[in-house]
Amino acid sequence: MTCFAEHGGGDRDFEFRVGPTTGPWDITGFGDRLWQNVGAILGIALGQAPGATQEDGGRLYGFQNDDVTVSLYVGDPDSGPPLGSVPAMLTARSRSDTVETYQLAERLYDRLVGSGTYLVLVFDDEVMPIAANFDIGEW
Repeated sequence: MTCFAEHGGGDRDFEFRVGPTTGPWDITGFGDRLWQNVGAILGIALGQAPGATQEDGGRLYGFQNDDVTVSLYVGDPDSGPPLGSVPAMLTARSRSDTVETYQLAERLYDRLVGSGTYLVLVFDDEVMPIAANFDIGEW
């Protein structure tokens, strides 16, 4: 299991950048699939919170309850590595008294990477990369 505890605590957030391991790029298809997978990982029925198309053509998804706040933005890939490989931006924040945000981040990272379907790059709240399942080069 990946350990994000040293990067977590308090109000610290983690930004996930996620992309497909293979296949053509499809904003809506990828976003809808990732959103459903995130819901399954967190044990939340996110189908009730579908994505909305934004002015720039990207898709924005969001969900909040008493335990968690989750947001996902999927747009066109940036140019160049490593961000060009991971165009989706995902955040999940715990609102629970029993689960820390870093624990949500660990679960998301391990399950997304374990699926073999996604490239994943995680930044701490100071925009420093702390985990990736692909070569991001010098940061």
